Amino acid sequence: RSRQSARECRARKKLRYQYLEELVADREKAVFALRKELEKYHLWAKEIDAGKTPEEIQSVLEDLNLKQEQK
Repeated sequence: RSRQSARECRARKKLRYQYLEELVADREKAVFALRKELEKYHLWAKEIDAGKTPEEIQSVLEDLNLKQEQK
C-alpha cells in the first residue's frame, strides 16, 4: 500500500510540474509578445518625434475611423 501511495504521489507531482511548466511557457510567450509590441510603440514614438508619421499608425487610425463610422 505504501509503494502504491508513493507512486501516486510521484504521478501527482509530475502532473503538477507539467502544469506549472506549461503555465510558465504561456506566460513567457505573453511577455515576449508584449515586449515586441512595446518595441513597436517605441519605434513609432521615435518616428513621431522625428516629425514622421509611421505608416502603421495611419492604417490603425483609418481602421478606427471606419469602425466609428459603422456605429
